[in-house]
Amino acid sequence: MSSDRIFSPTSLFWQINREGLVVLSGPRALLLELAHPLVAAGVADHSDFRARPLGRLFRTIAVMTALNFEPHGKARSAVRHTRQCHGRVRGALREDVGPYLAGAPYRANDALLQLWVLATLVDSVLATYQHLVRPLSLAEKQAYYAASQHLGKAFGIPADLMPPTYADFECYVEAMLSSDALTVGPAAREIVTALFAPPLLGPAIRLASFVSLGLTPPRLREAFGFRWTGAHERWHQRLGALARRLRPWTPEPLCVHPQALLAEWRVRRELTGRTG
Repeated sequence: MSSDRIFSPTSLFWQINREGLVVLSGPRALLLELAHPLVAAGVADHSDFRARPLGRLFRTIAVMTALNFEPHGKARSAVRHTRQCHGRVRGALREDVGPYLAGAPYRANDALLQLWVLATLVDSVLATYQHLVRPLSLAEKQAYYAASQHLGKAFGIPADLMPPTYADFECYVEAMLSSDALTVGPAAREIVTALFAPPLLGPAIRLASFVSLGLTPPRLREAFGFRWTGAHERWHQRLGALARRLRPWTPEPLCVHPQALLAEWRVRRELTGRTG
């Protein structure tokens, strides 16, 4: 429909990301990111998470929204700004965490760390979409992952580092989740505690994170200190089933990302102008 954006509104990638409920994948992606000690160290040492605990989550959502729905100019600007900020984020671990020893260096622009951050976003979106909107076929997951490789390119992740297929991507994510490469350390727990601690926003953040917590691997959920009982799991499954049942009957303005609706309206207007 338009060549002015990275992704076409008719693409599966767009159709999945336009769902408003997909934004609930954010806390899960953040937890998986912070479970990597080098990522957590970068956030702890180079952000004001104590004063603005939601800052990183909102910045990530803003960048991904620009990449998903905005014209090339705004998308490139968002990526450029992010990479400039990341260029200043470097340092060393202050203490041993899992297999990483004190003094181990980190850089936010490190391709391996960027790959993991991107993987958490892709995997969390797919998990959340399937839980709240509808199941996806293997072919659809493959198509979504193939499109997501454009994001890897945008952030400078070498093509030969990206898992080439969705099956390879699944293996990579599973290997990370089951290894001590993801070890929740003191810095990660402090960041997450700050996120859930605000006296006014804290309860709302915990409620909005319920879906993400249910989709977070139990090992990591427990390491962050979240309590999850059988009752929690039953409510989680009921909520997912209810959302999937209601989605086909819900008016689009109530369940579609407003930026996606605006972009689609602009594209239709452009097409009308060309054919009018």
